[in-house]
Amino acid sequence: MGNHDEILRTEHLCRTFASPAGEVQALRDLSISVRAGGLTILNGKSGSGKTTLINLLGALDRPTSGKVFFEGQELSALSERARDKIRRTRIGIVFQSVALMSSMTAFENVEFGLRVAGCPAAGRKERALECLELVGLSKRANHLPQELSGGEQQRVAIARAIAHRPAAIFADEPTAQLDSTMGLQVIAVFKKLIETQGATIVMTTHDPDLMQIADQVYTLRDGVLADGKEDAHDPV
Repeated sequence: MGNHDEILRTEHLCRTFASPAGEVQALRDLSISVRAGGLTILNGKSGSGKTTLINLLGALDRPTSGKVFFEGQELSALSERARDKIRRTRIGIVFQSVALMSSMTAFENVEFGLRVAGCPAAGRKERALECLELVGLSKRANHLPQELSGGEQQRVAIARAIAHRPAAIFADEPTAQLDSTMGLQVIAVFKKLIETQGATIVMTTHDPDLMQIADQVYTLRDGVLADGKEDAHDPV
């Protein structure tokens, strides 16, 4: 199963959470394939399972049953240490809340990400500045997060996520806190990264306007795919 340009695959993925009312099935028997070098959107209302899915794809969580394959390796079978190494070196994550260090400048935030990934000191400064340029923020390198707009902060978070040249970038609702203009700026950055760096980006959103520019769309509803695959324009 799968093809040569596939970077991620899930097989019969299930994730169940315990709750006071009993077990909640966040994902049920979900099998998807993500192509390398494109923008894949996981779409669905709040509670559809898309955040659970992106956490499993990004090795932040383990499935209750089923399998996740990343670059041909079964993530769910790896030790915590091996998964941690993949997260640090092969994966970039952009959180909805941005999660920048408030006492560090934009440059220091990106450079810190390189240190965490274990990149050698020699090229870190150049790479951090290169990534800030990629997201259009080289002139804001010495500003603290609170001196930047919401869209600029999110772009710093993207620069940090791509700095160690990950194979895949995962972004959970990266535009949710932004107005539509800033949101489109963030998406423009993603598209540029795909075109110039060959990046693979998987993001969650429930913004119907963003579906048009995705290479792949998976719509989730109650933990399963809605009407099979690329059901991008289904009215919610």
